[in-house]
Amino acid sequence: MADNGTSFVFILVSIVFMSMTPRSTCNKLTDTEIKHLCAKTNNVGGCYKLLKSDPRIANVDARGLAEISVDLTSNKANKTHSLLNSFVNATHDSRLKNIYKLCSSNYNDAIRDLKAIKNYLHSGAYKNIPSQVKDASEEIKQCKKVYGGANSDRAHIKKKNQEFELLISIVEVTSENLNKN
Repeated sequence: MADNGTSFVFILVSIVFMSMTPRSTCNKLTDTEIKHLCAKTNNVGGCYKLLKSDPRIANVDARGLAEISVDLTSNKANKTHSLLNSFVNATHDSRLKNIYKLCSSNYNDAIRDLKAIKNYLHSGAYKNIPSQVKDASEEIKQCKKVYGGANSDRAHIKKKNQEFELLISIVEVTSENLNKN
């Protein structure tokens, strides 16, 4: 059994630790706050629906919301990257194969940017996130530009690019929210 001195020290250390924890990582976000953040994206309803589809959202703070948005975006990017790679292997049309390779490379680079964002979230280096968000967005814009000229039966890649753009905009607003705290 601990003596009163040890208990007092433990309580004191706990209080000091809690007081040093940033506000953004302590408070559970409300639905209203999530909707307010989604209002800053290009698709309020789509943003809210995507975020609420993740069961982790129930008890999440601002940093947790940013992590969830990065996870959702990374999952989408990885699936699209795999799909593009399968198209590269399945097509015999050299022009389409080149387009798929270029877009696959863009998604690979966006995935790398998302990994960097995740690392910045874990380290608390929130101010570094916007440049990585911009880089990931630019990668997909390049894919859209290259893919835009492709007259192919793979039109759902255009939809995947739009979905990624929504997701990366969610990453942008959730990470901006961390920089404000």
